[in-house]
Amino acid sequence: MRGVSVLPVQTFPDARGVLEKLCPEPVPGEVYLVRVAPGASRGHHLHRRMGEWFTAISGDGLLGLLAPETGEVTHQPLRGVRVYVPPGIAHALFAEAGGEPWVVLACAEAGHDPDDVVRVDVPGPGPT
Repeated sequence: MRGVSVLPVQTFPDARGVLEKLCPEPVPGEVYLVRVAPGASRGHHLHRRMGEWFTAISGDGLLGLLAPETGEVTHQPLRGVRVYVPPGIAHALFAEAGGEPWVVLACAEAGHDPDDVVRVDVPGPGPT
């Protein structure tokens, strides 16, 4: 999908455990943790001017992406990768049903601006 990047999470294991660089670039905006209840979805919007990075911390689900100008839809797993969603691409988080909440880290390029957000219904993947 135009402008979407999927990159591996950088990991640095040693005898003490693992350091994972989930957003290795400087973040001028906000960093937040999203918990999505099992079987639920959150988001369903796009940003006119701001992009965001997403990566999973725990649990399972899919990042739904919709390109409004073409109608293209894709659903991207976040396990082990970080995904950049550029301005103009609608997105939503779809948690797998059952089990624990899906925990996702998001890094925004700017602080929250309600005028930058447009509500868009991103189609779900079906049962996840």
